[in-house]
Amino acid sequence: MIDRSREIVDLLAVHLADIDLGRCTAMVDSDALTVVGTDAEDRRVRLPLSTIDSVAAGDNELTLGLHDGSTVRLAMADAGRFAEHVLAHCCTLPELTRTLRAFGSRRGQRTSRRAGAAEQQRFFGPLVEARRSAARGGAENPFDAIEHFDAVAIESAINTTLAQFAAERYGESAPARRALEAELMELVEPLYVTLVRLGETAVIARQANGDLRAWRAWCGALRRVFEAADRAWLALDAALDATMYGAS
Repeated sequence: MIDRSREIVDLLAVHLADIDLGRCTAMVDSDALTVVGTDAEDRRVRLPLSTIDSVAAGDNELTLGLHDGSTVRLAMADAGRFAEHVLAHCCTLPELTRTLRAFGSRRGQRTSRRAGAAEQQRFFGPLVEARRSAARGGAENPFDAIEHFDAVAIESAINTTLAQFAAERYGESAPARRALEAELMELVEPLYVTLVRLGETAVIARQANGDLRAWRAWCGALRRVFEAADRAWLALDAALDATMYGAS
């Protein structure tokens, strides 16, 4: 299980740019890594997690690369363990559904057909299940969450759902079924473009474990996938509502 609790560790030394802070303690929470000197001056350095671009553990030393190009080196007894702790706090999945216009809202169910709500759930199902699996994965390495969002598998599942929508409406008319399926596929093409980008950023992030720039690029691509799915559903909903099966 990924540990995102607060933990205070003793540091043998802290080097920030050309400054040696000496012995300190460090604590990481959801917002920042805070280093506090143990001498009488009570020196304190707060590093927002958003400014940390890389985390690397060596022999009894944790190295943090910052957004401004500077480096912080923390000498400690168990650098590897604390590196995992820092990464766990830096690598949290973004909020993916709260700002969507269609998903889970009446605005996304403007149709009067009885199957509208269920069809929306079926369409979003592969994305929602991937998000749920990633959240409960319990992996020690937060980068492992990427594995749950397999872009190829998600696209395949959406294709299957669209084919089912067409078959449910025109199961006995092959030409009409193929025509509707082609129309639905065309409507979701922008979503498939974002899935391709998601797959590309996933490869980079998996190869650059500890590089938070790669993680954030992947998170941005993932957010755009959900946004594209939301827009696609609005178009799909209208197309499905126009079929002979949908009006009820």
